[in-house]
Amino acid sequence: MASSTNNIELSSQQKAELDEMIKEAENSCLSDEIFTRVIVLEGYLSKSILLLRPLNLIDSNLWAGNTAKDYPHTLDGPISSTFTQASVKDDGIMAAVVYAGKNIVGVECGWLLAWADSKANGKRLYAECGDISKYNCIDWGCIEEKLNNSKKLAIIVSDHETGTSVQATLSGVDFPLQTQDKLGAIFYG
Repeated sequence: MASSTNNIELSSQQKAELDEMIKEAENSCLSDEIFTRVIVLEGYLSKSILLLRPLNLIDSNLWAGNTAKDYPHTLDGPISSTFTQASVKDDGIMAAVVYAGKNIVGVECGWLLAWADSKANGKRLYAECGDISKYNCIDWGCIEEKLNNSKKLAIIVSDHETGTSVQATLSGVDFPLQTQDKLGAIFYG
């Protein structure tokens, strides 16, 4: 059975009623300020080719957000290993990782990288590196405070005693209701 469609023009009263209904609906809709912005972060981590041995993930902390693809457990070569995080809450993403391994002279070292992006505080990075003893018992509250006080989007930190360093950058594109971040870091030593 075939259906038929008739095009009937609305009366001015019907059109006025529909216009009023749309106006009321627009007034009752939530504004963009009430919607929480979605933040998606793709992370790329690698070690310098000069580090002959792999680096292993020894600790991590997630203050805010969710991990969609876990951190790489081992960094074994100059090719980037990836992870993904996301958040739909106002507190955004805030996390840190610590990798350990031997520097080029065979001393056990650690490399810490922390990052954050939130609607209220924006993007920021913190990093440190050095002898592995610094990372036996990490004070995550202290790291969180240092990250919160950082306003850096690109960093290079070095430890002269061990010859280790971290280079990292955090960038992103902000859309009205979504942010797409990219984090890149290379661990040297």
